Amino acid sequence: MGQGAGIWLQTARLRLRPLTLADEAGVLAGLNDPEIATWLATTPFPYPPQHFRDYVATAPEGETFAIHDATGFAGLIGGGAELGFWIARRAQGRGYASEAAVGLLHAVFEFYPGPVTSGYFLGNAASARVLHRLGFVEVARSRKFCRPLGQDMDHVDMTLSRVAFRTLHPRPSETGPAG
Repeated sequence: MGQGAGIWLQTARLRLRPLTLADEAGVLAGLNDPEIATWLATTPFPYPPQHFRDYVATAPEGETFAIHDATGFAGLIGGGAELGFWIARRAQGRGYASEAAVGLLHAVFEFYPGPVTSGYFLGNAASARVLHRLGFVEVARSRKFCRPLGQDMDHVDMTLSRVAFRTLHPRPSETGPAG
């Protein structure tokens, strides 16, 4: 995967492209930031450079995308049957997670009938807002291991159907003529 080939997605303000070794500095900065890492379930903390390099070398194509804005690396998003994302601290509060997720989910639902799952640890208000805005609905509460914290935490399990997503987020071409 690490060659940068494959699917690229463009939104109004963001470019989503396959994760490459060129993203190492941004990924390491984000995943070694306790304010980001503590909300992620499976990421080691601290996050070692070799883990990133191994991931880029072995991750299936189309699984993880680097999010870039006009000034550079802004976060990661991964999708398919399960949506996950994080936004670099410098880029938080700008709606990037929602914008990137809408772009990615339009592509996912072209080929995957759904549903897509996601979730968040209780207390992660930003992710909760993003997921609700996207149309995800709570289906269960669970205890999930948070690797960075080394403990089980309360988790909200969510799901999103293709119909619900497309109803809330039609492509511009699906909304009919302007005027």
